[in-house]
Amino acid sequence: MKTIRVAAGIICDDGRGEDRAGGAEGAGTTANANTAAKAGTAAGAPAAASEPAERVLAVQRGYGDMKGLWEFPGGKLERGETAEDACRRELAEELKVRITDLQDIYTVEYDYPDFHLSMECFLCRIEEGEPQKSDRQLQIRWVERRSLATLTWMPADVELVHALAGAESREDLCALAKRRHDSRHSMQGNKRQNTKPELLVRQRLRAAGLTGYRLQWKKAPGRPDIAFPGRKVAIFVNGCFWHRCPHCNPSMPRRNTEFWEAKFRRNVERDQRAITELEAMGWTPITIWECELKRDRIDETMARVIEQVRAAERPRRTGKA
Repeated sequence: MKTIRVAAGIICDDGRGEDRAGGAEGAGTTANANTAAKAGTAAGAPAAASEPAERVLAVQRGYGDMKGLWEFPGGKLERGETAEDACRRELAEELKVRITDLQDIYTVEYDYPDFHLSMECFLCRIEEGEPQKSDRQLQIRWVERRSLATLTWMPADVELVHALAGAESREDLCALAKRRHDSRHSMQGNKRQNTKPELLVRQRLRAAGLTGYRLQWKKAPGRPDIAFPGRKVAIFVNGCFWHRCPHCNPSMPRRNTEFWEAKFRRNVERDQRAITELEAMGWTPITIWECELKRDRIDETMARVIEQVRAAERPRRTGKA
């Protein structure tokens, strides 16, 4: 399944939403005016930095099978482009606005029937211009942040919509961005390949005379850590924490629990999908857990793995007599 990378902008109203009509319907204008009046300010006046971002710009898709559903504005990353640059470019092209104060607050990972969507979402505000509806949109609308869930959204956007609607204040939205930054910093410290467990497995395979394997082989589903294409064997050396080992019951982070639960669930689903696809192709998938490579278990584990690899003999070539 191919992955499509997208950047989206969560454009928050800075208090000038009514001045920026530009084709955007001002949903919730009366409620905002009442809120401003209670605070002793004129409706439409710029909000103070400490006030919550009460409205978010939503766009209604005007094409394709999901025509009529709502989404956040954005689009695909171009080759060599960062997600932040893509967000700026897409919103300039799509809405004719220039955005500023981008904060990376969320990454959506969602499986549609034909592709996997990875959407990086940025909290931002408009620095210049008025949002303009494009030919690919039915309408654009400022929506009360806490009322976002009243619209019918693209399936991939629903999780983020609930996170935004549940934020009590701008500080909560900024906290989302901080947790996102902390989580990304934590994950960046994890090596994708040549980890200590992988090196141990490869050492034992070579000692058993099993060479000719490929590392991180892209042609096989799931990009196995070690692949024997001729034997059709795919070996995944999984970290217990990230892939949720069924043997050692790894702990769950205490902070930002919803984020981690969703991430771990996606990891497990992705792993299972790769195994299913490999089996359908006639491959033998083998999963080795990090805890199975501890000193008191590695001999037993690798004996089993070596036996499985050897059992998947290369197909013999038959020549003409």
